[in-house]
Amino acid sequence: MKVIVIGGSGYIGSNVARRISADKVAYYSRSNNEELDKTGVEWIKGDVLDKDRVMTAIKDYDMIVDAAGIDSETDQKFFDVNVNGIKNIVEAIKKYDTDQRLVYLSSINVHYGSTEFFRTKRTGEDNAALVKNHLNVRPSVVFGNGDKFTGKVFRLASGKISKLPSGGAICPVHVEDLVKVIEGAKDLRGAVDICSRDKISFAETINLALEKLGKSPKKIVTGKFGYKSALEALRNTGVFDNEEIDKFLLNFYRDNTYLDRFVKEPQSFREYIRNYSYRD
Repeated sequence: MKVIVIGGSGYIGSNVARRISADKVAYYSRSNNEELDKTGVEWIKGDVLDKDRVMTAIKDYDMIVDAAGIDSETDQKFFDVNVNGIKNIVEAIKKYDTDQRLVYLSSINVHYGSTEFFRTKRTGEDNAALVKNHLNVRPSVVFGNGDKFTGKVFRLASGKISKLPSGGAICPVHVEDLVKVIEGAKDLRGAVDICSRDKISFAETINLALEKLGKSPKKIVTGKFGYKSALEALRNTGVFDNEEIDKFLLNFYRDNTYLDRFVKEPQSFREYIRNYSYRD
């Protein structure tokens, strides 16, 4: 099997390209990933918005993994990548009509979130579904060596903040386990949700980082009184942008997570935090 990862220079895309089992793996991106290049994964330079280039790039691959637009972007960039980009990929797959497999990386809460990220991901899923052999993969927060999320959590914890707003469980999933689910779900079509059973909230994550840094945990505000000021204080730190904060305060837990189905012993985010080495 031959696999090409669209947007493979980013964190999730590069990990998929590095870890997925295949006879040949390539990644398609505007810029290269030096660490990924060292592993022998082929870099195909190109923009997902370049329809002709996309058409040429995916031609000889059995599986196309679209990991573009997963990380934080501007609203316009989200629209370009998550709407126009996937349209180009789908058009190419349908033109070749060789039963190529399309794996579209979306997000849990794609049908509930109101931010531009979620709105464009919903449209992206609709477009991906036009390919018969497709799978929309909806992970919760993804962590692992080099992830941006954990680094930002520790950066936030190392600063000054007095209280934290409550929120739903973010149930982080290790990037290696995410790849295992993508591999294990090779015969599935439709959509799968992927989250851990660890019902830890965004605020609790920050408190774990504080504990790791030898600091006292902060009060988590759950009621009306103080919630707005806690949220505003979190926004004012500037560590996470407003769209990220709104996203992480949602509930990511799903009873029907496919993590249990394809990963026997999922990696623990709490354990990851305990062993995390933070450098300011």
